[in-house]
Amino acid sequence: MSFDGMFTHSMVNELNQNLSGGRISKIQQPFANELILTIRSNRKNRQLLLSAHPSYARVQITDQPFANPAKPSTFVMSLRKYITSAIVQEFRQLNNDRVVMIDLSAKNELGDIHDYTLITEIMARHSNIFLISKETGKIVDLIKRVSPENNSFRGLLPGDDYKLPPAQNKINPFSTKNENLQNLSASDIRKKYEGIGLDTSMELEKFIAQGNSLNDFLSLYQNDLHPNTANSNSKNKLGFFPIAFTNTTKEVNDYPNLSTLLDNYYLDKARVDRIEQQTKSITHRLDIILKKDKSKVKKLNKQLQQTDVMSKYNLYGELLTTYMSQIKRGSSSITLTNYYNNEEVTIKLNPEYSPSLNAQSYYKKYRKLQNSIPHIKEQLEITTNEVNYLESVLASLEYVDIEDVDGIVDELIDSGYIKKKRKNARKKRKKKIGENFKSTTGVEITVGKNNLENDQLTMKIAQKNHYWFHVKDIPGSHVILKTSEPDEQSITQAATIAAYYSKARDSSKVPVDYVQVKHIRKPNGAKPGFVIFEGQKTILVDPDRKLVAELQEK
Repeated sequence: MSFDGMFTHSMVNELNQNLSGGRISKIQQPFANELILTIRSNRKNRQLLLSAHPSYARVQITDQPFANPAKPSTFVMSLRKYITSAIVQEFRQLNNDRVVMIDLSAKNELGDIHDYTLITEIMARHSNIFLISKETGKIVDLIKRVSPENNSFRGLLPGDDYKLPPAQNKINPFSTKNENLQNLSASDIRKKYEGIGLDTSMELEKFIAQGNSLNDFLSLYQNDLHPNTANSNSKNKLGFFPIAFTNTTKEVNDYPNLSTLLDNYYLDKARVDRIEQQTKSITHRLDIILKKDKSKVKKLNKQLQQTDVMSKYNLYGELLTTYMSQIKRGSSSITLTNYYNNEEVTIKLNPEYSPSLNAQSYYKKYRKLQNSIPHIKEQLEITTNEVNYLESVLASLEYVDIEDVDGIVDELIDSGYIKKKRKNARKKRKKKIGENFKSTTGVEITVGKNNLENDQLTMKIAQKNHYWFHVKDIPGSHVILKTSEPDEQSITQAATIAAYYSKARDSSKVPVDYVQVKHIRKPNGAKPGFVIFEGQKTILVDPDRKLVAELQEK
C-alpha cells in the first residue's frame, strides 16, 4: 500500500507515544528533500525523518545513519535559529489527510517562548515541509520554495500566509459513527472517505463483506497494528501494511513498529535515490562514455567481420597474376578456374586498369585488411575492457551504501574519468578495506565495495589459500572467504554475499564462481577490479538480504 491517510493516522499515534515531550537536540538536512531531527525523549536520542521526496515522502523514526553536510542549507539554518532545543508538544494529523503537524514550543535568544508548527505535506511531487509561526500564521521557511507564477493557489515562500492544501471535501472516517458500508465498492469508499488508498479500500470492502463494521476496521489501526511487508494483490508487488491485510498474496516479514517497517522497506529504494542525487553528474558522464564505447565496439566488430573477405582478395590477386595473359585490357570482369578446388570464379575488374594493376589492386586490399586486424583486435579489447569496467562502476552504485560513494569517486579520479576538484577538495580518510561478515560456522568473509577495494582485497590482502567469489559474467564485488578449507555452509553463504553485492541482487538462482586466490591474476594495465582466473567451480544461490544482514559484523 501507499503512505495513505490511514497509515498516517497510525504513524502519528506511534510518534506521539515515542517523541511527545522530547526536546530537539540536532537538525540536519542530509539530502535535498529530507530533514532529520534528533529528539531527546525518555532519556534516549531518536532520529525523526521528515521526507518531502516526490516518490518516498513520509514521516517516521529512523535508525539509519546520516552524514551531516559540511555546509547547512538555508532551510536548516532557519530551523536551527527558531526551533533548536524546542519541546515537542504533540503530533497531529490534518483530519485523515497525509499532512502531519508537529506543535513545538521554543525559546528565543531573550528567553521568550514562541510556538511553531512544523508541517509535512505528503503529496507526491508537491510534497513539502514548512515551519509556521503560530502567532502570525506565516511561513517562516520551507524546504521547497515555489515562485508565485508556478503556483497560483497559495504562496510558497517565506513570509507568505500559510494556507492548507486544497480540500478534498471527503469524510474523515475516524470522525464518523457506525455507518453501514455494505453496498459500497472499493471505488465508492475512496470517493466518500478521506485518506483511504487503493489497497486499503479493497481490504475494507472485503472486511465489510465478512460482516464486520467500519468501526471494527478503524480499531485495528488504533489497537491491533501488525506492521508487515507483503505482495499486494492489486499491484502484484511488494508493499508495506500497518495491519494484517487479507488482500495480499504472501507476507514476507513482520516488524515491531511502523518506523522499523519503513526503514526496511525503503532501505534500497532510498539508498539508491540518495546515491543518484550525490552522483548524478558523474553517472551522466559515465553513461555518455559508455554509450560511445558500445557504439565503437559495434563498429570494430563490423570492421573485423569485413576482414573475412581478406582471403578472397588474396585469391583474386593470385588468379589474376597466374592467368594474366588471358585478361583483355578494358574488361569489367573475368571468369577463371580456381586451381585450389577447380571451381569457376568471377572476378570484377577495373576496365581503366591494366591486368597487372588489377592484380596489384586486390593484393593491396588484402594487405590493408591484413594489417588492420591486429589494430582492430587491440582496440576492440581496450574498448570492451572499458565497457566492462564502466558497467561495473555503475553497477556498484546500485548496491553500495552512501558512505561508500567517496571511494568510487576516488577510483574514478585515479582512473582519469573525472577531474579532482581544486577547491574544497575532499580529504582522503583512512578507512578499512571492504565490509566484514562472518559465516555461521565462524569463518571471516570480506567484500569489496568498489573496484579499488576489490584489487586491494584480492591481490594484496587475501592469502593465496583463501577462496575468492564473484558472480558469474555480471558486474559485482570481489568476496574473500578467509580459509583454506571451507565448509559447504560457508561456501554457500560467501556466494550469497557475492550475489547480493552484484547487479544480480534482485534475481534468483544466481551463478557464482569461486576459486582459490592463487589461481587469480591481474593482467598488466588492466582496469581496476579486472582479474582473470582458471579452475573455478560454480554454485547457484539466491541473494538473500535477510541472511546477508544476519552475517554482517556489527
